[in-house]
Amino acid sequence: MIYKVVYHTCMYPNTFYRVSVKALIQDEEGRVLVVKEDQDAWSLPGGGLEHGEDPVDGVLRELSEELGIRHANVKSIARTKTFYLESIQTWLMWVVYATEIDNDDFTYGDGVTAAAFVDITTLASSNNIFERMVYETASSSTV
Repeated sequence: MIYKVVYHTCMYPNTFYRVSVKALIQDEEGRVLVVKEDQDAWSLPGGGLEHGEDPVDGVLRELSEELGIRHANVKSIARTKTFYLESIQTWLMWVVYATEIDNDDFTYGDGVTAAAFVDITTLASSNNIFERMVYETASSSTV
């Protein structure tokens, strides 16, 4: 017997997002840790959540992969935000966790070209969507 599966697109709108887990790390002066990865724009450290991965484990994995951070205290969700990334025509969701680290002796992983603590006001008028997201996230966070 042959069964036919019927997919009703009207029942399932395009609700798919690329979920990224990010770390909001501030130093004692209130500056925010940002990274550059194969681009000329700052972003929060973090990246794509793998299927079935616990989000906190994802933050820890990304910090290890990008900056060689082995110990971090991932505290609570500081912000979630969805946005459309025109360049790849997809929706992204950032889940940003307030995070503390013990030291800033970073070892850059593949693709990371720079890391720095920055005053977020320097990103306020950026035309880059990721830099604007850093500014919006850090300025609206209660961390």
